[in-house]
Amino acid sequence: MKRRIFLRGAGGVAVAAPFLGSLGAKTAKAAVAAPTRLVVFFTHNGCLTNRWFPQKEDGPLSASDLEGTYLSVLSDVVDRLLIPRGFRSMNQYATVQTIDPHDQAMGSKLTCATISTERSRYATAESLDHVIARAINPNGASPLVLGVGASSTSIKEVLSFSGPEEPFPANVNPQTVYTQLTGILTSGGGGPPMGEADFRLKLGQSAIDIVREDLDSLRRLKMSSADKERLQQWLDLLRDTENGMMDPELAAACSTGTAMTLGATAEAVAEASPAGPITPGCLVNCIGPAQGEADNNLATSFTKGGDMMMNLMALSMICDVNRMLMLVYPGYVKFNWDGINHTHEHHGLSHRTGDASVGGACGVEGVLDKIAEIDTWYTSKYAKLVHLLESISEGETSLLDNTATMWLPELSDGNSHNTNNLPIVIAGSAGGYLKQSAIVNVEQAMIGVGNSESSCQNGGQIGFNTGSNGGNVPINKLYVTLMNALGMTADDGGPVREFGVFDSNNADAGITNPGEVAELKA
Repeated sequence: MKRRIFLRGAGGVAVAAPFLGSLGAKTAKAAVAAPTRLVVFFTHNGCLTNRWFPQKEDGPLSASDLEGTYLSVLSDVVDRLLIPRGFRSMNQYATVQTIDPHDQAMGSKLTCATISTERSRYATAESLDHVIARAINPNGASPLVLGVGASSTSIKEVLSFSGPEEPFPANVNPQTVYTQLTGILTSGGGGPPMGEADFRLKLGQSAIDIVREDLDSLRRLKMSSADKERLQQWLDLLRDTENGMMDPELAAACSTGTAMTLGATAEAVAEASPAGPITPGCLVNCIGPAQGEADNNLATSFTKGGDMMMNLMALSMICDVNRMLMLVYPGYVKFNWDGINHTHEHHGLSHRTGDASVGGACGVEGVLDKIAEIDTWYTSKYAKLVHLLESISEGETSLLDNTATMWLPELSDGNSHNTNNLPIVIAGSAGGYLKQSAIVNVEQAMIGVGNSESSCQNGGQIGFNTGSNGGNVPINKLYVTLMNALGMTADDGGPVREFGVFDSNNADAGITNPGEVAELKA
């Protein structure tokens, strides 16, 4: 978007208690902050890691560090970026299980668990998005999992699991998402994003209800008559203030006007929601009008559909109906849009062969450039999402500032199928918890950028030394850090220390390296 969307803040009406002299250092504290959120942007088949990673391994991040990499399109928001180097999804092919590298990568990515050996290959545990959503979403609602392309329950496309072997497929229809949101939109112009206080007020609670526990604690304290009078005057002022502003301000917070500002109109949503068939792309015997229609619908879903899903995600955040959101792109598609005209689908290109075979001769002319076209396209979409959230004000900050917007890949390099040294970037600090403008090498040893172009540069045979040997810190620790950033706590009330079923090459050992990564914290 070319200009910042200014949305007035409605929540956060003065809820800080007045200074009560007789209490000395004992002051009431009931600050209402904007909600924190996690957004996961997920892509398949890895990338050319040497073009993705900056050369810098650790330290402050500047725009110059991004030059010559895919991430250079994020130079203008470099002060909001965190690149954590050195994480690995532990269920890598032939280390814990030897089934299918894509099945393992998908089923284990957000569960940190093994996958079933049955035909479904589904994950054997609940995924991170559901654990987080249950803890931080209003009323514990399920996460918002969106996608593009054809709906699928295949393990090669399903990332989210509501329980062991319970797939939670992505919603790929923008019309369905829009219809659900219009049920809560009010009429009127653009307004403020809805924070936690706004959401609770809209449910019928008053500002005083929100701080009721703190007020009760305050009243139990011994204080002078003068301070008791000041407290009552403050309560009267707060009640008068909320009575004067609550309805019109909250009506503007989650409105049709805001939806229109974001481009989420009924007409635009319909245009981004193909009504016809969508197939994963033309692989064999692809001729005739039916296949042509399917290809066109796939292109619409990837372009207009994906962009609309981003707008609907932003609207969901403004309305505070979901704080755990994911946008999942499928991996077995042939790119024929936005100036890309491929004759082979992405998965086959990532193998350098043009098909599902592994090894042998480089089967596609200019295959590395074609992979780079796809990598660049995905980077542009991640940048579009980041810039959208950065453009929407939330009080004195933005939606991006109060969110951790993470690009999480299936694999590192698509040829070697490795899951170590994952190319991960996080935009936004989740309300100030995460470090910004930094590259953090969590392994604290030289890792490198991988060798994705070690073969096929000029044709010939496919090499397999495309992955890095470093970057083996269990990704569980990144997830624990994010859970704490979102304000989650363990059962004992302390910070979260564990996530997943195992975090090493021995699935039976359980969690061997608990705790978050302190170096990622601001």
